[in-house]
Amino acid sequence: MHRKRRCTFCKEYFEVKHMIKAPNSSLFCSFGHMASNAHKNKDKGKQIMHKAQKKAFELSDLPKQHKLTQTVFNKLRVLQELREFERLGIEPHCVSCGKTKMDWCCGHLKSVGSSRELRYSPINTYLQCNKYCNMSLSGNINGTKTTHGYLKGLALRFGEDKAETIIEYLNSPHELYKFTGAELVDKRKEYNKLIKELL
Repeated sequence: MHRKRRCTFCKEYFEVKHMIKAPNSSLFCSFGHMASNAHKNKDKGKQIMHKAQKKAFELSDLPKQHKLTQTVFNKLRVLQELREFERLGIEPHCVSCGKTKMDWCCGHLKSVGSSRELRYSPINTYLQCNKYCNMSLSGNINGTKTTHGYLKGLALRFGEDKAETIIEYLNSPHELYKFTGAELVDKRKEYNKLIKELL
């Protein structure tokens, strides 16, 4: 009985004496299949190279990487804030207007546009209603005729002394750290891990 081996390309079994051996010791049922396999591997190599180049390009696109990371960080901070209110036994409320049961978001006291060095700082971010205070009133920092505003909201929540410490810290100079794309990917992984723990 003749020994049989499987063709590397078509996966069918053939007698070894009828097989063609490639330089890398792979066996094929025909020269055509050996050539097709070489072409397939060449295309696969191109695909791998293309994916690697695409990934490198995406990592170098820092605005995109920051945008992706900011989204995950903001989600984390909303969850952290909701859990903190729950721990205290207090109904969640907006830091700027005090309203409850709102469309919550991560409200930055120092905006990302003006203070990029504080964009991922928990000290700079608290629970805020999105459409009204965050978007319509650009954070509602100083309040309106009917709302106390972000600054007063910190004092109402934490007390005058702690609020003053927070504001003093945020107003002090902070060095802008220039993250690499890979570092931002790692930050997202870290934030997503914390999110899973809170859900």
